Amino acid sequence: MLAQDMVEQLRHAPMTDRIQAIEVLLQSLKHDIVPPQSSMMPQHSFTVRTFNLGTDIALDREEMYAERGNA
Repeated sequence: MLAQDMVEQLRHAPMTDRIQAIEVLLQSLKHDIVPPQSSMMPQHSFTVRTFNLGTDIALDREEMYAERGNA
């Protein structure tokens, strides 16, 4: 916990000194923060497999949306 005299010194310090103190505190917090477990999970690679459907399929996007009622 901060001593009261230190808090008083900060209150009366110039703005640039207070900003510098805040930056130092934020840097120390940045180093102490542990990333969440989900970001530490290993990422698995995957393989994209292509296949031939036999014929060329032409899609009309407007027709598809019209069938859905979203046209």
